[in-house]
Amino acid sequence: MKDSVTKKCQGCKKEFLIIPQEQSFYEKKKLPTPSNCHECRRNRRKSLRNERKLYQRKCDKCDKDLESTYPKNSPYIIYCEECYYNEVN
Repeated sequence: MKDSVTKKCQGCKKEFLIIPQEQSFYEKKKLPTPSNCHECRRNRRKSLRNERKLYQRKCDKCDKDLESTYPKNSPYIIYCEECYYNEVN
């Protein structure tokens, strides 16, 4: 079995380990080994999420009042539940 590999995180500059099972997984899936530590990767994923705040909006189709995690100035189309199901079915 392979040995663990120690790498230096490109984000926080801390050293982190890539264990043999993880290394094997990346090779099997033909993926590059991570260049950031687990914590920096997790923080990056968390930054991609919407903030945990609800905004009062109107459905872009029927004008019904609703709450959404997207603010009024977001570029996304927001539907109420009923309009959404009508649109996808």
